[in-house]
Amino acid sequence: MRRAALLFFSFFFSQILFSSDFSAANNSFDYPQKMKLDKLNRRSKFPIGINAYGLGPIGGLALTADFFLTPKVALELGAGFRNFDLDNGFTIGVRYHVFGKTLLNLTPYVGLYTAFHHNGTNLQNNSVYVPVGIHKIKKNGFSWSAEVAWQRNTFMTNGWSGGFRLGYRFKTGKGKR
Repeated sequence: MRRAALLFFSFFFSQILFSSDFSAANNSFDYPQKMKLDKLNRRSKFPIGINAYGLGPIGGLALTADFFLTPKVALELGAGFRNFDLDNGFTIGVRYHVFGKTLLNLTPYVGLYTAFHHNGTNLQNNSVYVPVGIHKIKKNGFSWSAEVAWQRNTFMTNGWSGGFRLGYRFKTGKGKR
């Protein structure tokens, strides 16, 4: 199990570090064509989003905000409730969209999240969450995603879990036509 986790994280971080987003040698086509693709890519056009997140790393319902640092890498922060007793929880994570630089509006992703809860005096880490899912951004800015995940959690049994998001993404000046 440790070997599989090490291989997964090695692959995940090597994809982030050595992807074409960060490579200075990405001159496979001319600059105007690349600018056109960036304008048509919905992850570039709508980089900021807010979501209602069901289940997921917190375990209940959360409100999250996410931001695409590049069309392939998104950072997400959230807060919500982990159960019906309204115990609060917080999450932070990163997603890597495999086909993020393409014009596809439905992209698969893999991520790594952690969740915390407040026990009255301080924050305690209670979850590590590794999702694999799909994310869709519509023309009008609405988005959804669904995922399955492996989760290590102190409040429930470790193993397979999942989550879903419904949200809205905001257009920035970078992606306007």
